[in-house]
Amino acid sequence: MSKTKVLAVLVILVSMPMVMFAGFTEHMDRLEFGVSTGIGFYVGQRSPVEGSGLMRVQAYDAIGFNGAEAINSWPGIETFGFMVGYRFDSRWHLNLQTVRQRVAFEEWNVGEKHSSYYNAMWHLDAMAEFNILPLGNKASSGQGFYNIVPYVGAGLGLTMYNKTATLRNNQMDVYGDRNTMYPRVGGEDNEVGVGAYLPLSVGAKWRVHDNVQLKATFQYQLYLTPSTNLGGGTYDAEYATDRPTYDELTKKFGSDHNCLFSLSAIFNLGKWYEDRVITY
Repeated sequence: MSKTKVLAVLVILVSMPMVMFAGFTEHMDRLEFGVSTGIGFYVGQRSPVEGSGLMRVQAYDAIGFNGAEAINSWPGIETFGFMVGYRFDSRWHLNLQTVRQRVAFEEWNVGEKHSSYYNAMWHLDAMAEFNILPLGNKASSGQGFYNIVPYVGAGLGLTMYNKTATLRNNQMDVYGDRNTMYPRVGGEDNEVGVGAYLPLSVGAKWRVHDNVQLKATFQYQLYLTPSTNLGGGTYDAEYATDRPTYDELTKKFGSDHNCLFSLSAIFNLGKWYEDRVITY
């Protein structure tokens, strides 16, 4: 993806809040802030270098290894994030959210020692959400409003990740010089890669009361750029010289998939007045 296209997408995403929140002081009950946590399942290529015997297995596939083969019982599927949104009415919402995801994988050639790696991703996307049923501050079947509703969403996003993953262990008690359980995106020796995606989501919202909402979400990220391999290259000059660099990885459109399951707590700054039935 060219730098010009990346910059254009970033400008669109960053400008979203300016459009969303113009004049928000008059609609404080419509402005929403949230935090989320969950798990993510990134699925990349099992053979990152085409034509070689090199194999990759993601962390959540480690249960398929026996105890003697697996290096670690690695964590590497957790996510957390933040969001800010605007409620237009009982049906339509617009959200800007960022999510950090850690990934882990093992990589080896047949008959060789396994090596394990960590990488990190930051996802930034803008999502339009549509409530399948009208969402209200409390259930009122007579008025056609519900405080628990299903919803769907779609939007546009970018993933930022390290082109070189962090070596964790190579079964010889040797660790990478950038060894960390929680690698950051960017920084020294971490060139950042960027991939554009379409986020598609489905889930349910529960309006607990005027100021609190819970949301359960499944989000699938359809990557649009064939130059991405979000696992990253694994070349390390000191510890893993036989591993491929990012530029040597096989990259194909449709080869990268990401699925996120999350639970969010959302708060708004004013009382929920829209569509409220007032009786005297």
